[in-house]
Amino acid sequence: MQAIMYHYVRELDPKLPNFRYLDIKNFRKQLSFFKKNYGFVEKDEWLEFIEFGKLPKNKNKILLTFDDAMSCHYDYVFPELISSNLWGTFYVPTYPYSEKKVLDVHRIHLLCGSYDGRDLLSLVSKIITDEMVPDKKKLSFKNETYTTQENYEGISEFKRILNYYISYEYRSDVIDSIISELDFNIQCDDFYVPLDSLEDMKKNGMIIGSHSSTHPLMSKLDFDQQKEEITNSMNVLNDLLDSRFKTYCHPYGGKHSFNEDTINILEELGFAYSFMVEPRHINQDDFEKSRFALPRYDCNMFNHGKAS
Repeated sequence: MQAIMYHYVRELDPKLPNFRYLDIKNFRKQLSFFKKNYGFVEKDEWLEFIEFGKLPKNKNKILLTFDDAMSCHYDYVFPELISSNLWGTFYVPTYPYSEKKVLDVHRIHLLCGSYDGRDLLSLVSKIITDEMVPDKKKLSFKNETYTTQENYEGISEFKRILNYYISYEYRSDVIDSIISELDFNIQCDDFYVPLDSLEDMKKNGMIIGSHSSTHPLMSKLDFDQQKEEITNSMNVLNDLLDSRFKTYCHPYGGKHSFNEDTINILEELGFAYSFMVEPRHINQDDFEKSRFALPRYDCNMFNHGKAS
């Protein structure tokens, strides 16, 4: 099976001239490409794999997953799946629902979509100090991040600084300073899928999963902090999670983004499986050995999946 990861699927927003997203027209084309060349995993087939380890006869079938619960998933993706008689799994970070704030990771996306990457990198370089970025020399963060993205100049390093290198003690304040310096306005009201719309998606066959509370890099947190992140997310999504096949998705997703504590917490809390990001098929060994680190391809690795 081939699990595919999506984030933003939408139309152009003129207010975000540099924003990277998969255009809805290309999403439709990619679904047609998948249908013609691979076919899609039926939900019963997926549940048979999760419960018994039984793979579909066609081992190239496609499984659709969507991260971060942005409003475009309800406005654009959900109608396409319904009209094509398809289903997907949607992973939800819950802090925006409990605190009515846009997550730092998404504030970074919006900044990158609105301003020149070179200007953003110059600005953040003036604000941060060495003390704020203790992980700047960690090679896995430097060499294994944003390798499949085609970002504008300056964007990848700007994102590495604020998503990977910086201490969380400083990150929100640094982003606040950048936003203030640019006089940039970010609204939370229509950025995420409302909870009642997530309920609508679940009633119509979609699976809703946990994506932590604040979308942190879990490998930077201790055991108790990680458990709080996942537990808080579960509490908000309690009525939406399938108790039998409760699922989770690692924020950021690479092998460097979580650790053994994360896996132990997921097992302890009764999750059935979770996804990471690794460009390969799901196979029998994954059922037996890696249920909490199932691989996914980025959609941009397939026809019609390049970001606009």
